[in-house]
Amino acid sequence: MIAASKSVQIALNKRCDAWHLRLDKLSYELGVDATAKTSSLKAVSDCYNKLAQENLMPVCRTRQRFLQMLEQQHGSSFAAVDLVLESRLLLHLARPNVLENVGLYCDRTTGLPQIPGTALKGLLSTWVCWANHFNPADGSFTEFKAETTTRKSFAAAEARLAQRILGDNSADGSERAGDVIFIAGFPLTPPRLGLDIVNPHFEPEGKFKTRLTPNAFLCIEPGTIWRFAFYVRPGAPNPDQLIHTTKQWITEALTQLGIGAKTAAGYGRFRLPTDSDLTAVQRGATAAAATQPAAQKKTAQSAEDAKRQAAAQAMLASDYPNDREFNNRVLSKLTPGTLDQLQSEIALLQKPENMRWLDQLKKTIASKDYKDIRKRLRQKDWFPKEWLPQQ
Repeated sequence: MIAASKSVQIALNKRCDAWHLRLDKLSYELGVDATAKTSSLKAVSDCYNKLAQENLMPVCRTRQRFLQMLEQQHGSSFAAVDLVLESRLLLHLARPNVLENVGLYCDRTTGLPQIPGTALKGLLSTWVCWANHFNPADGSFTEFKAETTTRKSFAAAEARLAQRILGDNSADGSERAGDVIFIAGFPLTPPRLGLDIVNPHFEPEGKFKTRLTPNAFLCIEPGTIWRFAFYVRPGAPNPDQLIHTTKQWITEALTQLGIGAKTAAGYGRFRLPTDSDLTAVQRGATAAAATQPAAQKKTAQSAEDAKRQAAAQAMLASDYPNDREFNNRVLSKLTPGTLDQLQSEIALLQKPENMRWLDQLKKTIASKDYKDIRKRLRQKDWFPKEWLPQQ
């Protein structure tokens, strides 16, 4: 991936309102001081936060409608868990990027941050291995036994349930997909994007740094409700048991373990939503609905502009660029002495890009002033009779 330098950006005279494209392409130049990376990331964060409500709130509503359609399709086999992000979230830091370790997972089309279903499934796989040995009283750091890395380390009934939900990755030929399909985690409202730093105190070779250089990276700020959706594969036995257990594991894993990078330092933790959280979401939805007429007006204006642009493009593609050209080549031939010269234009008028001009020809021929011309055209084998008005 090649980063566009500042000089190239100025030369192209381009602007970019897509924060994830800014992150991927409009990077700092090589050879500048260490603060250039922080400045570049701040520009990305400002770009996101400036346009998040306008551009991403409709995307959030679209995602909710998508989940509603899935619920209608799968009925009682569909379920979701709503949790509030309680600490900063770092997800996919190592995503390929021109800036080192500053990636952030998002939908590549809309730019909406989200937690992929694969990450959620991987978290649950880790959690069910640890949960059998987990005791909240032990604190954040506990030494687990080596056998906790396999799903077969606990009771047989619990292991079978984990294999049903997550699948069997055994190497003995019994591999199978899980009965639960993890969709993703979507924010109900656009989360804020922020900057965080890590401040290495040692050089790569182990020497203590005399001058510290903070390393900035992007993060998702806490406070937003996220919806984690999944459904049970059609035909799976005992779907209610799978849904109940999966919801329990999602809640436990996200509230006690966290997801993403730096979870040992408290990042990526969620909590159960309170009444005030739900009220805030409803208030945000109401405010977004209030601004919807203006957005619809803007959309209608954009559609009208697109229509005019399409008409202009069609005019450019037409064989008759303007009225004067059409009059000289077609309408002027509607006389008894020059009528046969119209034959060379028939094939052109049948082309889709000349439909507008064909309609104008039909309208002209149908007028009362061209009664004699209509009679003559009906006697011409080369003239399409469907272009003439009915007698």
